[in-house]
Amino acid sequence: MSFAKIIPFILIISLFTHCTDNDPNKNLLEAPEKWKGEIIEFPLEFAPSLSYSGIEYVRFAPDWGKKGASDHFSYAFLWDINENPQLSSKKIESEMETYFDGLMNTVSKESDLSNKEIPKAKAFFEKVNDSVFIGKILTYDAFITKDKISLNCIVNYHYCNNTSTHQVLFNLSPQPLEHPIWKRLKQIKTNTVCK
Repeated sequence: MSFAKIIPFILIISLFTHCTDNDPNKNLLEAPEKWKGEIIEFPLEFAPSLSYSGIEYVRFAPDWGKKGASDHFSYAFLWDINENPQLSSKKIESEMETYFDGLMNTVSKESDLSNKEIPKAKAFFEKVNDSVFIGKILTYDAFITKDKISLNCIVNYHYCNNTSTHQVLFNLSPQPLEHPIWKRLKQIKTNTVCK
């Protein structure tokens, strides 16, 4: 592998798949064994227009990056933020489109896709109740398959009195909601105690 190809690969890994151990002191998301993690501070480098302050905590299914695996691209991320996100279906749609457009374009610039036009993300969400939203995100997998991908998504929101932060948990997978991966995603919990 040439030096020119190694550098983009290293940048991609450090951007999104830097792995920490499953230590809850480092990541607020407790996950099943072998789920990798990452911690990113706001503003997010790939989506700076999401105007929050706080931390994003991520957990990746063991075969997140393996094409054809049943848990490919299945993961969860938590926004532990200081500002009230004032969630609505429209706001989540807009923010997820911004998030995934920024992420996939950043990854594509660091890989052999730099000359390829990445399709814009499109999100669709419905409100279940004041703290739960369910939807779908149509985006592009610039990491592994280099093709369009459709992600089912469940969003759970709550305010944590003990930390005075707003916590928004996103569970995502291309698998249908009846698939066993969703039972594993539902096992992911924050380790903060909130009254």
